[in-house]
Amino acid sequence: MTIENLESDNENIKKVLKLFQIGKISEAINNLEIITKKEKENYKYFFLLGTLYLSLKKLDLAEKNLNISIKLNDKNSNSFHNLACILSIRGNISEAKSYFLKAHEIDNNNIEPLSELGRIFENENNFEEAKKYFERALKIDIDHRKTNLRIGNMYLRMNQHKEGLKFIQKSAGLIRFSDKGFEII
Repeated sequence: MTIENLESDNENIKKVLKLFQIGKISEAINNLEIITKKEKENYKYFFLLGTLYLSLKKLDLAEKNLNISIKLNDKNSNSFHNLACILSIRGNISEAKSYFLKAHEIDNNNIEPLSELGRIFENENNFEEAKKYFERALKIDIDHRKTNLRIGNMYLRMNQHKEGLKFIQKSAGLIRFSDKGFEII
């Protein structure tokens, strides 16, 4: 699940994000429900509402609002990503894969869809395909913790312990690897 960079001059979004940050998710949702009844054309409100419902595992409401967000703006990578997360949770893996791919197609710097695709293929024991997606994500950000942890765990499952531990240590931020060697942090 991702919340895109929604920092803006929009006071409604600022207020909702502040409520979210202090853990008042239900209050944030109530505010957004009121706002979306008045302002039906701002995809960011529906994206944020869908994402908040997703954080509470209210999948039907999350899906409904994310679909509205996509209908209003089909160029928001994170709406597709979060909808793919819902599909994955529900076990609709093939459709989830296509939504993760769409999310990455819209924003090819968005690492999360690639990392999620790697996780899906790893869960299917398709390690070669998983490795491709993890490596693509790490080409964008070599220090992405979640992806380093996931690929490390995959290598451990494949009994490639040395390689797995390298990525797990990197995910913990203890060691940075580069073409020139490594640095202990």
